[in-house]
Amino acid sequence: MHVLLGLVLSILVSLTTTALYVALVWWLDRHEKEPLSLAAAAFLWGAIPAVLASLVAELLFDVPLVALGEGVAYQLVSDSMIAPAVEEVVKAVALLGLFVFWRHEFDNVLDGIIYGALVGFGFAMTEDIFYSVASLGEGGWGDWGMIVVMRTLLFGLNHSFFTALTGIGFGYARLARERWKRWLAPLVGLGAAITFHAIHNLGASLAEVSCLTILFSIVADWGGVLVVATIALVTARQEQRCIAAELRDEVASGTLSAREYETAQSYRRRSATRWRALRARDWRAWRQWGRLFQLATDLAFKKRQFRVMGDEKDNAARIAHLRSRIVTLRREMGLIVASAFCTHCGTPLLANDAFCRTCGQPT
Repeated sequence: MHVLLGLVLSILVSLTTTALYVALVWWLDRHEKEPLSLAAAAFLWGAIPAVLASLVAELLFDVPLVALGEGVAYQLVSDSMIAPAVEEVVKAVALLGLFVFWRHEFDNVLDGIIYGALVGFGFAMTEDIFYSVASLGEGGWGDWGMIVVMRTLLFGLNHSFFTALTGIGFGYARLARERWKRWLAPLVGLGAAITFHAIHNLGASLAEVSCLTILFSIVADWGGVLVVATIALVTARQEQRCIAAELRDEVASGTLSAREYETAQSYRRRSATRWRALRARDWRAWRQWGRLFQLATDLAFKKRQFRVMGDEKDNAARIAHLRSRIVTLRREMGLIVASAFCTHCGTPLLANDAFCRTCGQPT
């Protein structure tokens, strides 16, 4: 009975802490939220396939280590060399998939941090449940409580931190002009993830010899978390400057008004605008304002990618499509009145539109 209770409590604790951590990371992505489908896919990859694949791979790699016996040498090689490399490579597969197949949703370093952290949170959640239940069976509720505190609180951000390093590499590669940087950056990020993971496991493994070594892991882990958090905040600030620079000429073209342009640059102003809609219980306006800000940010990022990378993945077509969607949405919101409509596709046209923003036909 106590095992079943322990399983239920382990799941509840892990789910609760994971939800809090995910909410914190989700808040960091303030200007352009990633699609929920891709965010969920990243999380679920970490929670199920990555855990299973890591378990199988580690068992296979452990076979040649049998000669080392069950002592400290075996523990150090298995925990500090095999496990970090296997787990970080398997988790990185999700980031590689997003980077290759959903490249248009992978914009910069902050996106890499977000996706990497989500994969790590999923992995940590499942692993924490396994370790918590196992500790209950081996040492009772005392060991269970210690493992829960250690894994969900003291080291609760570890896997997200490790994989976020890999994500930083992919995010940097996203806008790198030189081909060698695009290949090298993800490998450097993965190498950093494996290294910090190995440092943590080394300190934890040697804790059986000296409990002081766990302090080594704590300093490395939380120091790394602070570095990643700083990079995320700096990147968020860069996103804000990108929005300001890339959307400035959209006011002159009539895609956005001056007031909407100023609001789109500020998370505080965005939130205030949507909050006013909520206070008025205008749920439709609340959704529409959120959609408008999302489209405007997408437009800014795509324009930046076009300047840096050229017409990669049809960026020019995406830019034109985003402008058309913004104009259409603003018309639905009553923010503009279209002077005419395209006779080819029906898109609303502004007074100074010489060509349709959707189909490109002359007006």
